[in-house]
Amino acid sequence: MYNYSMSNNPVFNLRPNEKLSVLIVDDEADIRETIRMFLEMMEIFTFIVEASNGAEALQKTQIQKFDLIITDLVMPKMTGADFVKNYRTYEHRIRCAKETPIVILSANVTNQELKKAIEFGVKNILTKPCEANQFMNQIQSVLLKKYKEKFIFKKAQSA
Repeated sequence: MYNYSMSNNPVFNLRPNEKLSVLIVDDEADIRETIRMFLEMMEIFTFIVEASNGAEALQKTQIQKFDLIITDLVMPKMTGADFVKNYRTYEHRIRCAKETPIVILSANVTNQELKKAIEFGVKNILTKPCEANQFMNQIQSVLLKKYKEKFIFKKAQSA
């Protein structure tokens, strides 16, 4: 997950006065740090928040609304799949107009955990390790599908 070329980045910026927030959920601090670094390189997130497990992440989602959640599956206290289940229940309880996009980034994607996550609307799954470009492209794709109105697209400059 380390080779990212800015030339692979689509030509878009966040519109003025728009904000994007992301929650990174992973029990490994070095993984959270790497994900944060890649998200910062994208230069479109206003807020990047971290949680070390699903229980902590669930608490943070009740304090702040996130535009994107990236979660591991295997974590102490509450697994990623259980976090997704509880978070979707919370979204329905507060009558969220749109479900928050969730990306699973995990080395241990078992069929049972995967089935649980998909059951609750997760459509984006990446396995660790993955290439930085693959990770960034997936994140960009998710954001553009869900929040296209928040971006300004520029004409690509020729090399």
